Amino acid sequence: MRQIHLRVSICLIFCFSFFFSSAQYKIIGTVLDSADGSGLQGARVSLLNAKDSVIKQAVAQADGSFVLADLRNAEYTLSLTYIGYKQNKSKVKVQGRDLQLRFSLATDFTMLDAVNITVSPPPVVVKGDTTEFSAAAYKTEAYADADALVAQIPGVEIDAEGKIKAQGEDVQKIIVDGKEFFSSDPAVALKTLPADVIDKIQLIDEKSEQSKLTGFDDGNRRKIINIVTKPDKRHGYFGRLAGATGNEDRYNTGGFLNAFNGDRRISGNILSNNINQRSFSSNELVGASSRGGRGGDGGTGSGIGPNHRIALNYSNTWWKEVEFNADYHFNTSDKDLIQTANREVLMTDEASQFNVSSQQTNRNNQGHSASVRVVFKRDSTQRLTFNPRINFSRGKTSNANNTRTLDVLQELINTSDRQNRGDNHAFTIGGSIDYGLRLNSSGRSVSAHLENNYNRNTNEAFALSHNMFYTNGMVSRSDTVDNRNDSRSNSTLWNARITYTEPLGAHMRLMGNLSHRTNNSYSDRRMYDFLLATGQYSELNRELSNEFRNDYKFYGAGFNYQYTSEAFLFDLGIDYQQANMANDRIFPEVTRAAHRFINYLPNANVTYRFSRDRRLRFNYNTATNPPNVLQLQDVVNNQNPLNITGGNPNLKQEFRHAFSMNYNSVNRRSGANFSVGLNGELTDNRIVNSTIVAAVDTFILDNVLLGKGAQFTRPVNVNGYYSVRANTSFGIPIEALKINLNANTTLHHNRDVGLLNEVVTHTNTFGINQRIGINSNISRKIIFSLSYSGNYNLVRNSSNDGLSNNSYNQQIRNDITYIFWKGLRVASSLNYGYNTGLAAGYDQRFLLWNASIGKKLFQKEEAEITLTAFDLLNSNTQITRTITERYIEDARSNILQQYFLLSFTYNLRQFGGRAFTH
Repeated sequence: MRQIHLRVSICLIFCFSFFFSSAQYKIIGTVLDSADGSGLQGARVSLLNAKDSVIKQAVAQADGSFVLADLRNAEYTLSLTYIGYKQNKSKVKVQGRDLQLRFSLATDFTMLDAVNITVSPPPVVVKGDTTEFSAAAYKTEAYADADALVAQIPGVEIDAEGKIKAQGEDVQKIIVDGKEFFSSDPAVALKTLPADVIDKIQLIDEKSEQSKLTGFDDGNRRKIINIVTKPDKRHGYFGRLAGATGNEDRYNTGGFLNAFNGDRRISGNILSNNINQRSFSSNELVGASSRGGRGGDGGTGSGIGPNHRIALNYSNTWWKEVEFNADYHFNTSDKDLIQTANREVLMTDEASQFNVSSQQTNRNNQGHSASVRVVFKRDSTQRLTFNPRINFSRGKTSNANNTRTLDVLQELINTSDRQNRGDNHAFTIGGSIDYGLRLNSSGRSVSAHLENNYNRNTNEAFALSHNMFYTNGMVSRSDTVDNRNDSRSNSTLWNARITYTEPLGAHMRLMGNLSHRTNNSYSDRRMYDFLLATGQYSELNRELSNEFRNDYKFYGAGFNYQYTSEAFLFDLGIDYQQANMANDRIFPEVTRAAHRFINYLPNANVTYRFSRDRRLRFNYNTATNPPNVLQLQDVVNNQNPLNITGGNPNLKQEFRHAFSMNYNSVNRRSGANFSVGLNGELTDNRIVNSTIVAAVDTFILDNVLLGKGAQFTRPVNVNGYYSVRANTSFGIPIEALKINLNANTTLHHNRDVGLLNEVVTHTNTFGINQRIGINSNISRKIIFSLSYSGNYNLVRNSSNDGLSNNSYNQQIRNDITYIFWKGLRVASSLNYGYNTGLAAGYDQRFLLWNASIGKKLFQKEEAEITLTAFDLLNSNTQITRTITERYIEDARSNILQQYFLLSFTYNLRQFGGRAFTH
């Protein structure tokens, strides 16, 4: 009996021991923003055992709460991470009860890269320098391009030329899933990625490469967009193929294709057309997008003609340590430009001089460019970036120009009939290497930057001109210029910098740097006059020929002090720079000039975060800019007798002060985005044009005569230039109306400086630009947008108030697409433009109307056949205004008018849930 009781007792003790040893508990916690105490939804919580292996994970909810259940008694490490915040690692011990914990994460000012999260976020999430929008909150037409989605993001604008602004700043680059993607051309990137593969869009204030390497925030930022793709769209093929033909031999064909297999991604974009489209999108092909008005179809007034482009991109990650990305771009075009222009030259003697010109130009250009970016990350302590680049281009130009110069009474001063042709070749090769090493976890680091660039340029230019000069309306003199200018130049640049950072406790750091730069440039320009006896350009004109060399070197050293806290960053520094510049004329006579410059370059950077959603940033920096060899070379070029140019070997380097202050606020609940910025620049010894307008025939050189009314221009250094620009940007989704509203206001003031007849002149330009636009967010079947843009400019000349000029232009644009019964698609684009204050004959109104009707085909409506009419009212026009310190010019250029296209489009989608092989 005793044995039975003993066995039962042992069994009960074992069962109770097993029960207590197997009892399971919970960790109930909350993750909060240390700045404002708000919950960090999406924060990742990882529970690690003693061997640092992850045994459980959780994601924080909207209020920052999380639960880790089914835990046994043991010691654990709890890791909390959230993009833009410092990682928190804490030791926790579960011992017979549930734990209730509270954690606060501080903003990480040294964050290197954006990290994508896979949980479903709210419409807007703010993480440090990143504002993230969920693509699911915005509606686009089926198979639309990425730009149709990006344009709806609050605070983002895409103009008629494809340039992107976000929160009032120019977008410099598009990346995809944190990796390079057609980095040299954001417009191509947005036209190569369809909207239906996008999960999130992140607006990022990217730090400089130097900041990424050292963790020492230098305040230099550039705005980029990171497109995060849907996880199930990262394995497969997707793209578009299309072609269109029309009247007057118009055509547009091309497409894009992406093959994504996880980290390995291959993308291609190709187009060929003669309708001046520089990208390939479904909207442009089927007429849902207007490019008319002051931009016009093809936009920049560069002429009409065929255009062919190829863009390729390849990226991959190897061994989880090496990121590889390669780009290749090819383009060729053959454009005919017909242009008339009216230029008012701002004189200082209470009178103006007017140049009225007409020209016909043919430009044939071809270019190749390639770049590679390799990033090697050896754990979190080392980072090596290698970025080689190569470019080759060739251009042929022929031009016929007729110019008349008149005085204020509209009497002739001179006339010129010119014919020019040229052949140019340019080649550039170079690259950079950046290396960063973190010496310990406290912030001690060292980094190095090495950059090299070599470029070579050759040009052959022929000029033939017949010129007549008048006195009291009668011809007083005539001459002919017939010559050939052969020029070749090359330069080699080396730039090196090494940086060391040393922590001074938890919140302070010092950074020291050493830098060196060498730039050796060479230019040889030979002018040959035409000899009637030989019928060749065989006589060397020594007065107009020159061989020149410039050597520029500087040595620099500096230091910065930085203080950081959870919400505040302060950085103050100064650099010392000693530069030596030597100018050597080798032909026709040997001369030498040397200059030495010593400068102190202060800089400051302040960032304050009021909360996770509101931030204020101030940056001040200084820099020097040396003149280039073509500005220094003291050779006279008379191939345009009415505008003769020369160089100046006595130029000094510019000294530039620049500041910026930006405030940004995001409402995470509504998605509203507000930003305001103030930017300014002041330049001492600015390199500007000094222009002499001849009142009578004047000799520049022994055999070079500057005719009456003609101009001689050469660069000089002048003080007094500055510019100031203020910008506000506001965007908000209005759920009740199912629209997204964007508004942007810009105020600017430029004070340009120049010399006219040896007198310093100031041209002050004041301007205001207002743009407001709405985009529909109703459904994928009804897409519409409406926008207004108005520009008002005032020009005031310091030497002659009578030459002041005011101008105003506006555009009102409406695009609408409606898809209804059995896939019928109709689209209309209206663009109304109005100009006033321009030269006589250039003020006008116009209404540009594009429209199309199409039919979706096949079961998934992945194909479409469309008939499109461009410029139905046959009223498209191209007018531009140019304002400098010396003149105001209005120009009208030829542009495409009414034509029709019949197109077929096919969209390819083939995705797999797992990686595929081929």
